[in-house]
Amino acid sequence: MIRRVELINFKAHAKAAFRFGEGVNFIYGPNGSGKTSLMEAISVALFGSTWVRKVGSKWSDYLRRGSTAGEVRLYLSYQGGEVVIARRFGESGTSPSGTYMAVNGSIIARGDADVTAAVVTKLGIGVEEFRHLLYIRQGELRRILQEAEYLDRILRLDEFDKVDELYRDVYNELRARRERVGGRAEELEKRLQPLRSRLEDLRRRLGEVEAKLRELEPYQNRLPEAERRYLELRDRHNVLLAERDQLERRLEELAHAALEAEKDVEQLEEELEKIRKAAQELKTLPTFGDVEKEYFELRQVVSVVEKIPLEVKSYDPSRLEEARRRLEDFSRRLAEVKSRLELLRDVVRLTSRAEGGVCPVCGSPLRPEAVRRHELEIIGLEKEEKRLASLIEELKDEIKRLESLDRAYQTYREYLNVDLPSAKKRLAELEKMYKAKVETERRRAYLAALVEREADVLGKLEKAKRRLAEAEAAIGEVGERLKKVEEELEKTQALLKEAEAEYLLIRDRHREYTALQTLAKELREQLQSTERELQEAVAELEKAREDLSKLDKALAAAKNVRGTLAELKPAARQIFLRAINEELNHVFLKLRHKDAFKSAQLVEANGRYVARISTPNGYIDHGLLSLGEQNLLALSLRVALARALLGGAPFMMLDEPTEHLDEEHRKRIVELVRDLTSVVPTVVVTSHLGEFEEVADNIIHL
Repeated sequence: MIRRVELINFKAHAKAAFRFGEGVNFIYGPNGSGKTSLMEAISVALFGSTWVRKVGSKWSDYLRRGSTAGEVRLYLSYQGGEVVIARRFGESGTSPSGTYMAVNGSIIARGDADVTAAVVTKLGIGVEEFRHLLYIRQGELRRILQEAEYLDRILRLDEFDKVDELYRDVYNELRARRERVGGRAEELEKRLQPLRSRLEDLRRRLGEVEAKLRELEPYQNRLPEAERRYLELRDRHNVLLAERDQLERRLEELAHAALEAEKDVEQLEEELEKIRKAAQELKTLPTFGDVEKEYFELRQVVSVVEKIPLEVKSYDPSRLEEARRRLEDFSRRLAEVKSRLELLRDVVRLTSRAEGGVCPVCGSPLRPEAVRRHELEIIGLEKEEKRLASLIEELKDEIKRLESLDRAYQTYREYLNVDLPSAKKRLAELEKMYKAKVETERRRAYLAALVEREADVLGKLEKAKRRLAEAEAAIGEVGERLKKVEEELEKTQALLKEAEAEYLLIRDRHREYTALQTLAKELREQLQSTERELQEAVAELEKAREDLSKLDKALAAAKNVRGTLAELKPAARQIFLRAINEELNHVFLKLRHKDAFKSAQLVEANGRYVARISTPNGYIDHGLLSLGEQNLLALSLRVALARALLGGAPFMMLDEPTEHLDEEHRKRIVELVRDLTSVVPTVVVTSHLGEFEEVADNIIHL
């Protein structure tokens, strides 16, 4: 019996504890309050990772959001003792130190797998029985009546199909192997005759090759001497060819050197003749006086005179003095005008302050005519002042221009009296004389230098003649040696051709002998390999025949096993059905709500299971029952299966069994759960409606 569940960071529950007792334990709360989580906590406590894998979840799915570790503890009463199952877990799985099972305070198992194994051993409940019989999840109450395979999985009858499938695979594999071995045997039998024929052919070919080797063997002894003679003659021939090439190149070099020396002699003789003519010409060259100084001085004077501006040539120095005098007169007159103008302005200003026609300074009478005359004089003096100022500026500009001309005049003063046409005429004469002198001196220097080279040219001419004589002598020596080399080369070529023909003939025979030796070796190896292959094929054929005999026996045995399995499964099903029907009728009679229902039994018909209700009018198949009656029958069948397979149902858990049902059918489920406690000590049921409160022995509000 489930007594208590404690949760830490399990789904929606941060920390919670729930007590359970005998009878109906009603977990009541709205959707999302954690009712199903409490059912899952009991499942996780019992079977750990096995349950997580079975329902396709992950450990992280059971952790409260934001937590890294959670824990569930389940307290059970079993055979008068107390059992505690604890599982502490994180995102990746359980913690070995926090996962254990204790009986009456003594720990009997630690670790996820060991605790699950201890639950199966001590409580006698496997994960499949728990999942299909004791924990009826939401919407699965009637599934046991709707799927034939579902019931076969509970009864483990599908194991017969698995074994039969295994033996079928074995049978197919044996048959495939038998076909492969049979095919291999046929292939080996086909291979034997070609191998024997090939063996005979190899022996024949080897005999032919060995006979040819004996025929060619004498050539082996002649090859070294023929090769030595051929190589010596070839080396001598190559040496002579190289010497001939070298002598021909030397002869060509000497001919070129003689030709160069002959050209040098001709050139030097021509140069010597030119030197002698230069000596004669040197004596006839004219002489000139010193015309350079007069020519360059006159050219400088002409150049300066040509640059004198016309206005400098027409300049008169007295003009500057006259302009300076006029400037002085105008400046003096301007000062007088300004002084008179200042005086008249003072008078007019004082007159404007006079009272009663009396001068404010001297007290003499002032007449209007006098004042008017002064004002008119001021106007005339102001005009004169402007005119004089303008003339003074013009004179200053003129003086600057004349001063510039005066400076140029002083610069060119000594050249102003030069007669330019006469100077140019004289300059042309001097230039002609100067050029003639320069050309004559240049020719004299060239001829003198040429005459000075006479001794050097004579020396070079002597050396060139000696080189020519030496080259002509060497040409004779090299030509004589070349003639001898060509004669020897002709004889050596004839001997080499003869030696090469003999060597190539013997070498070809040697190569043929070597190739035949290699071929003979390959044929011996192929002969040995073929003999081994023939022996192996014969041995493999014998083994294949033995394997065929063994496989035929194994196929017959596998066929017999499959036939036996086909007979065992129906027999086992009938045994289970008898045991289940005994319990089913007992449980059904306790839970029934109609006296007309006399009994219930599970039968097999056309490969599917049918639950039948006995009534005074005959049998009714479960498909014809109302929804509530089907729920009653399904629940009875689950309890009966638990009693038949487990010896009893220590508890049952139903998650939202009334969901999607109308009010009438919900009442039927409530009555059914109430009556279920007559055959199951502890019933745990969840709902978001309050229909179980009246029949509940213990209510857990969430």
